[in-house]
Amino acid sequence: SLLKKMIKEADYNTYLHSQRLKAPALLLGEELELENDKLEDLMLLAELHDLGKIIISNDILVNDGPLNESEWQQIKEHPVTGFQIAYTSLDMVDVAEGILTHHEWWDGSGYPLALKGEDIPLAARIIAVVDAYDVMKYGRNYKPAMSDQEIIEELTVSSGIQFDPLLVKIFIDLNFN
Repeated sequence: SLLKKMIKEADYNTYLHSQRLKAPALLLGEELELENDKLEDLMLLAELHDLGKIIISNDILVNDGPLNESEWQQIKEHPVTGFQIAYTSLDMVDVAEGILTHHEWWDGSGYPLALKGEDIPLAARIIAVVDAYDVMKYGRNYKPAMSDQEIIEELTVSSGIQFDPLLVKIFIDLNFN
């Protein structure tokens, strides 16, 4: 699709990251017995969750040091920007909602809406877990990859704070046990 192509051309690392999310998201969605149309939306959300990053300067996206306040604000805008782009397509309303809410935290301290718990759409809660897992497993310019044990510990510590605790438990059981 055009949107996937835009991500690939804007930032290849974001594109690769998004592609890697599909398999663990699908595994989690199937374990939750989501219906096929919900699984399809989840796969699309995995690919497009960072759509809003296409308007962020590459200098910020590939920065290997700490971001200043202005740069961090630009990063925090990507869910809203991605939502606005995706929402223009009627068949992507549910996916757009997931794009908007994939950085919400279970305890309500996420962004941009400060949603809490089950007020966060399930697809966004799934993507939040697999997104964090991918960043931990593969690292970033500014953060080295973590071992499986470190990933399990980080997910467990963040369970009930950043992530839906049930999804963390299922994810760990599926991927590490």
